[in-house]
Amino acid sequence: MPYILVVDGDAATRTIVRTLLEGVGHEVAEAREGWAALSKIGMRIPDLVIAELYMDGMDGIEFLRRVHEIWPDEPVLVMSSRAPRGAVAILDLVRHLGAVGLLEKPVVEDRLIEAVSDILPA
Repeated sequence: MPYILVVDGDAATRTIVRTLLEGVGHEVAEAREGWAALSKIGMRIPDLVIAELYMDGMDGIEFLRRVHEIWPDEPVLVMSSRAPRGAVAILDLVRHLGAVGLLEKPVVEDRLIEAVSDILPA
């Protein structure tokens, strides 16, 4: 069972993503912000991290940098409501920092499941 860590300051978003992913058989953990997420990754490396780009404390850009300094092969899917689909500059930046993609919020079930399925082996 793939283990996914969801990082977002919004509890409702974390709950929605967790519920959708658990519904298709994934084990899901949550973190409210980047520092807590790094601590959780240090205890158990997830198969995938899904992280909000704009978080309090440590933003998603810094979070990506830190994750890939320590765990260079860790797949991180970035999500944001402030980066509309097709925002090439944001997508290029997060990919340059090691993200495997950008997911627009609010989270749409089909897009989330498809993105996760594309990243994690069956």
